[in-house]
Amino acid sequence: MQDGGLLVHLVTALVAALIGAAVALRLGQPLILGYVLAGVAIGPFTPGIIGQTEAIAELAELGIIFLMFVIGAQLSMRALVRAGRVAILGALLQVAVMIGLGYLVGRALGWGPLESYAFGAVISNSSSTVLGKVLSDRGELDSRHAQLGIAWSSVQDISTVALVAVLAFLSPSSTAVGPLLGKAALFFFVVVPLSFWVVPWGLRRASALHNREFFALAVVTLALAMAGGASLLGVSLALGAFLTGVVVGESDLAHRILGDAIPMRDIFSGIFFVSIGMLLDPAFVLDAWALVLVTVALIVLAKGAVTTVLARWLGCSTRLSVLIGAALAQSAEFSFLLARIGLEQGALSRPIFNLLLSATVVTILLSPLVNGLAPALLRRVQARRVGAARDADAARPSAIEDHAIVCGYGRVGSIVCALLEQHRKPFVVIEEDLRVVESLRARGVSALFGDAGLPDVLDRASLRTAHLLILCIPERMAARRALEHAREVSRAATVLARTHSYEDRAFLHARGADEAVVGEMELALELGRRALQRFGVEPDVIERSLATARRAHA
Repeated sequence: MQDGGLLVHLVTALVAALIGAAVALRLGQPLILGYVLAGVAIGPFTPGIIGQTEAIAELAELGIIFLMFVIGAQLSMRALVRAGRVAILGALLQVAVMIGLGYLVGRALGWGPLESYAFGAVISNSSSTVLGKVLSDRGELDSRHAQLGIAWSSVQDISTVALVAVLAFLSPSSTAVGPLLGKAALFFFVVVPLSFWVVPWGLRRASALHNREFFALAVVTLALAMAGGASLLGVSLALGAFLTGVVVGESDLAHRILGDAIPMRDIFSGIFFVSIGMLLDPAFVLDAWALVLVTVALIVLAKGAVTTVLARWLGCSTRLSVLIGAALAQSAEFSFLLARIGLEQGALSRPIFNLLLSATVVTILLSPLVNGLAPALLRRVQARRVGAARDADAARPSAIEDHAIVCGYGRVGSIVCALLEQHRKPFVVIEEDLRVVESLRARGVSALFGDAGLPDVLDRASLRTAHLLILCIPERMAARRALEHAREVSRAATVLARTHSYEDRAFLHARGADEAVVGEMELALELGRRALQRFGVEPDVIERSLATARRAHA
């Protein structure tokens, strides 16, 4: 299959991606891992079917374009501002520290300055795709550490654009600096500013024709044309596609654009990751296993530790900082992108590229394990520091009984507390964010700082005399531990819990929870209620219908 037309190479890559994705899904692993391993299977370093590396790499450029275009279009400046300095400043500092650390390691191993910089740039990035997959599987996607981790990763994605530009500028393949700077200046100071006016104007005209097929064609053409134009002006395809996405993301048609671009991204990004896998030499992994382990340690241990320290320094609680560090202790898509560009630009040699690729795949495999170990480690540390926790909780409620204990003061817990406060019902809040605890205490609300999954914290909230235990925490395992302890010390207390799945609700009910509310089901029932109201259905009939629906999903 070394010779053949474009269709043959496209089908080869797509079939490999399809098989790899199916295997990954079957094993509960991220699709990226399946794509990369499929690329290894059809690569030149393994026996069997061999795809043509150069031809599939050219097809993979479409994956780079659509991947960066969608990231730019999805980028929410408002969301980043809401995340505040924790995500923005923390991510930028973490990238800088990891580049510096990678540079020092590279120089110590005898690599050149450019290779050492490229090595540090690749390991500095984390994957929002892997992060989202792992935390979604754990039922923690709505948690505070997941929200901050995704925002942190988004800032890393933005920094990747700058790192790509530096690689392109410093690489041996770069030509004379003067013409390069001139063309780049033309792109940044003429093409990009004009695009903020021309692109939305053109998309509005395309949308005015009220033809979805034509609009989709316009979006795809725009993404490819802008990326190609950037490449002609000496700017990377990735940077051109990203900036185009940022431009269209600010328009009123962003939702329609994403609807048309995301399927293209999903298809061609799969081919991109297959092309990455084709460059991986398994024999190299066996020969250089010690260097692979060092690189994995840099990505998992060093980057996780740096992220944790920075998050703590920026005001996050110890628990929140550790969970953010664990969530970001991996690398994937943009690290692959940086490594691929570094190889093409001559900034990375083939052995170092193989080293980075191998280590990155290993971190994807380790990510679920790391995220599972982090809470267990925190529980041990917190259990040994009970005395310090008690000192921090000087505002422990005294002689309180028949009260509610609300675990977690996020979007759900804050609404529950507001309702209890409105009806003058006594309650105590358990929250792991010290700033939130201090704010609640300043308002006169009884609040304890700590992990609701720890028995000592629940006991300090007077669990034995409580009337209600309300578990509003999104962390599934912490909620289960709190429930188990509650049933050990107080059979009288009613336990109410939030959950994300029917399986978890069944588990909580089996362990003694009185009510476990599935968020998606309650959302669906409320939408159904309002729909029936608009049709004029009687309120008592609606309530009976909702009760029947609840029983059907019990």
